[in-house]
Amino acid sequence: MALVERLMGDLGEPKIPVHDFFAAAHEIVVGRLTVAQVKTALAMDVAAQSEFDSLVALAPTGSSALATAQKAQYVESIHSVFILAEGRYAGYDTPAAVRSKLGI
Repeated sequence: MALVERLMGDLGEPKIPVHDFFAAAHEIVVGRLTVAQVKTALAMDVAAQSEFDSLVALAPTGSSALATAQKAQYVESIHSVFILAEGRYAGYDTPAAVRSKLGI
């Protein structure tokens, strides 16, 4: 199942806890985990990996202090979207709406 559905907690698929996802993504930003390690740790299938790769591709790049701060801000914005999606708040209550908010 795709990443958005797993983070939203759709029934029938193993849920990825939103805060665990945020923590793992932030560890990528600071260089303590790789994208591949996060995919493995969160047991992402091909569909989830594909969506994760789409999110990674949208992230700011670079290694300056400013670029690192921009990456952290990007991860925090994704975290916010998934917290609202997990609660099924208006505008965040369907996988399609969440993908639209994320730009994927």
